Amino acid sequence: MQNQILPIYQEIDRFNYPNYSQKTMKEFLESLKEGKFRIPICQNCDSKIWPPANICSNCYSGRIRMSKLESKGRLIEHSSSFIGSSEILGLVEIAGIRLIGIIREGNLKPGNHVKLTKCGINKDNSPYYEFSVV
Repeated sequence: MQNQILPIYQEIDRFNYPNYSQKTMKEFLESLKEGKFRIPICQNCDSKIWPPANICSNCYSGRIRMSKLESKGRLIEHSSSFIGSSEILGLVEIAGIRLIGIIREGNLKPGNHVKLTKCGINKDNSPYYEFSVV
């Protein structure tokens, strides 16, 4: 089996894909730690790469840049969570990508416009997002 995997990596190297491990994800998480929401964009075809990855799923290019997205989006759906503390969670679409986060304030109806107000990394190293209705 090992001999079958090696030629695949040699083929990837032939196309000059990045040979570093998860560079894009590290950059994504570092910006979240700073409270900034950035996602990878392909420099070859301008596709958004979500979830973050080192190679574009559209054109397979390894030329990736991190880019700031608009902070306003639309609420797709919401629900209450009673795990730990009681919070309202929402599925939000921003610039074509979907995130699940806490909705802090506002009249909640699917289709409402929301704004990303806070993002970061939790104590358990998982990303979090907070939104408010605008």
